[in-house]
Amino acid sequence: MTYTKLDETLISRVHTLRQAALRQVEDDDARLDRTERVKVLLHYTGDLGVVEEAGFWTEFRTARIAAGTIAAEDLERISALDNVVTVHGNRPTRPGGPAAPPPEPPGVDTSNPDPAGLDATTVRDGGGGPGAPFAADVRTVPSGFTGRGVVVGVIDSGIDIFHPAFRKLDGSTRIVSLLDMTLRQTVAVTGSPTGGSMRLRWKPPGQVPDQATGVLALPLTAATAQTALSALGGVTAADVVVTGGPLPAQPLVIDFVGQFIRAPFDTGQINPIRLTDVTLTGGTTPTVGVTRGRVITPAEINAALAAAPPPPTPPQAFVSRDPNGHGSHVAGVAAGLGLPGCCSPDRITGIAYEADLAIVRSTFRTIDDLQAAKYLLEQQWLPTGAPKPPVVLNKSIFETRTAHDGTSPEEQALDDLLIGATRRSIVLIAGNTGGRARPNQLAQFSEGQHASGAVPANGSVTVGLDILSGDTAADLLTFWYPGPGRLNFALTPPQPVGGPAMAPVTPNPDPTSPSVRRTVGQGPTEHVLFVTSHLGVEPNRKNRITAQISPAAAVAPLPSQIAPGVWTITLTETQGTATPFDCWTEPNPTEQPARFVPADQDPTRTVASPGTARLPLTVGAYNPANDRLADFSGRGPTADFRLKPEVCAPGVGIFSAKSGGVHPDLLAVMSGTSQAAPYVTGVIALMFQANNNLDHTTIVGHLTSTCLPPVPPVPPTQLDSGWGFGRVHPERAVLAAMPAPLAESFAAAGEPLILPAAAYPAVHIPPNVRMRQVLDRLAGSTTGRRAAEFCAAHLDEARHLVDTERRVTVAWHRMHGPLLLRRLLLSELAHDEPVPRTLGGRPVADGLARLFDELAAAGSPALREAVTAHRDFLLRLPGARLSDLDDLRDPDDLDDLHDLDDLDDRTELS
Repeated sequence: MTYTKLDETLISRVHTLRQAALRQVEDDDARLDRTERVKVLLHYTGDLGVVEEAGFWTEFRTARIAAGTIAAEDLERISALDNVVTVHGNRPTRPGGPAAPPPEPPGVDTSNPDPAGLDATTVRDGGGGPGAPFAADVRTVPSGFTGRGVVVGVIDSGIDIFHPAFRKLDGSTRIVSLLDMTLRQTVAVTGSPTGGSMRLRWKPPGQVPDQATGVLALPLTAATAQTALSALGGVTAADVVVTGGPLPAQPLVIDFVGQFIRAPFDTGQINPIRLTDVTLTGGTTPTVGVTRGRVITPAEINAALAAAPPPPTPPQAFVSRDPNGHGSHVAGVAAGLGLPGCCSPDRITGIAYEADLAIVRSTFRTIDDLQAAKYLLEQQWLPTGAPKPPVVLNKSIFETRTAHDGTSPEEQALDDLLIGATRRSIVLIAGNTGGRARPNQLAQFSEGQHASGAVPANGSVTVGLDILSGDTAADLLTFWYPGPGRLNFALTPPQPVGGPAMAPVTPNPDPTSPSVRRTVGQGPTEHVLFVTSHLGVEPNRKNRITAQISPAAAVAPLPSQIAPGVWTITLTETQGTATPFDCWTEPNPTEQPARFVPADQDPTRTVASPGTARLPLTVGAYNPANDRLADFSGRGPTADFRLKPEVCAPGVGIFSAKSGGVHPDLLAVMSGTSQAAPYVTGVIALMFQANNNLDHTTIVGHLTSTCLPPVPPVPPTQLDSGWGFGRVHPERAVLAAMPAPLAESFAAAGEPLILPAAAYPAVHIPPNVRMRQVLDRLAGSTTGRRAAEFCAAHLDEARHLVDTERRVTVAWHRMHGPLLLRRLLLSELAHDEPVPRTLGGRPVADGLARLFDELAAAGSPALREAVTAHRDFLLRLPGARLSDLDDLRDPDDLDDLHDLDDLDDRTELS
């Protein structure tokens, strides 16, 4: 079978070079294009050295995937090698947020959700000077799991270093490494060449055309390189700093500064430097490459924190920023430090709030994201030989151009990074393309972006693509279909466009055939389409059609846009074989994306890449207010019929750190699988704290085996439900992760499992609603009903005394009252044993006795009378199961202590 190994972008490049070669005289631009080294992801088998000898220069590799560069003129030759499976360009990705910030969902209470101190750490804004902004009143969490000793890694849009959620209680940073891939570019040579030359090619941000330096001979000094770069259009001498060198002995470090780092300019707009006209002589198989990224140390961050003015004055912009807030929000969900009294409203933000944070600001390119994943998982910021703590990596970034079957090079590389490894885990998102879009309704997420069907043998089917007004960017469609059938592609625009019908595009047997140019419409309504149709694409050997619809040219001042309305896709089978197909559109993060008409939308197989990888854990989203699957959450199965996502977590109406927020406006609400994934990342950090020798497969097993069932229930074998095994249950997952001796000692001590409040989905339910739910639950038992009646009658007065009477306050906190209340309100494990026997190594009954004494002394006559009447009964609750108390001989005679003494040892130790 004839097949292509190059992706669409590289095929287009090969075709451009072929066209240029037909000219009799090669101009300078054509030579630059031909000799430029193209950054690629290469899927290989066997000995990579064979590919390197042919001209591939490796930058990093896994067992099957290598990232590096190939001279553009060598793309065809190297892709033809038997060792090469596929070659992919550096494709764009995007953060997994909504197209626009969603409104706050109904039923989400924006008032203080923590009126009784559910978070065990209380921090008050001390108004201190720079570098020491927090005066803390911190209470120890007995038996707590907080992520201490674990690294939480996040690849995303960056982080706000000044946000209190990412600072320790002394004001210093919790970030152990910040790698900003948008900053700094390093040119390095291997193989010790004795001579040679090269040119640097770069496109400055904005409308400035592509630029190239003159020929730069080796040895190349920093001063020579800086002079050459400063001479490019759109750049001044103050905009670039080159240090290091000379090449080839030492790398050259290039920093774009000046206009390129001043706010509000976003460094994510800085393009990569490319190499062209490279000639290296002497040495041993010399290579030269450009890597991106600047590592910012904790010392640099702490210096910026110390120099910042006290709130509410905003700090000066730091060199590494989070321009859209997605990364800060994600990091806050996983590991933000909740600071009541500093944040308003007082909300708990993160789960593993004592974990170390390792952050990568992404360029949103697949190769750079993989380099970032390798950096985080290998903890490359640590000195050689230093012990490496467990690390869990969160990547809330996705793309949709792949076959959705786990065969993309990025997915295979992520699999490779987990194979045979312990103490590391990867969490990915299911994506937000699972919802259905309605006609003419603006989308909050990327709804309605998958269609599927089957074309009958020698027949045709049509699929409707709905394009809304204002679509000013090109829309991309990607079709995949298996088997011997062959599909022709045609597209009919909406009626107002008019013009002749589009000639169908047939599969091209040439493995490097370029896209076919077609037009529809005429005059001011003419749209240009580029279509490719290839057979047996590696590595899955499926057939692929891609189609790009470009906006019609407009007469100024009107913007160019694609004609709104329903565009009709026609697929025709020509080989006499019924052929199933899938099609995905490419979401546009800046405007309303094209979507299929409701009749053709298919919410299954909408898990985005790399979420269809085999080994990383993929997470869907549900609404914690009603435990229902979020409409937008990507659904399985994968295109090769595997279960994805494996689990779901809270992802609707999630409060977390707001990038650029200034006291008291420090929190933002977001929804998406981007918020669900870091929830699970935080839970895995707690699991690693409980057992730091876990491997990823075991972690996934613990999470999936302890899930709560979906609402309404569906079996885990239902691949298209979107639930996987159900809702992550953090307490059960951490208990399952504990080594057996630790779990046994926990049980023997009678200590409850204590997790940070943010780990409990119920924390998203307003406290008054949750309290009503708890009281209703207790009312199902005779014993519980009596306790509930006492609490309901005197709760408001007791709360007031805790807040205002010092002796009551001290007694409440000495008995770890906030933790007991947290367990009662939030824990799913506290249904039948609402009050543990011990907490912090102390009998809870002793603490309750002291609290009752103080309440009776400071309270109203009615409260004193109730405490006296119910004291003995309430002091028997710690460590007892309500069901055991209900099984006594006379349930109505619970004040009879002789009956209560009949409880066996099992009950006493429970």
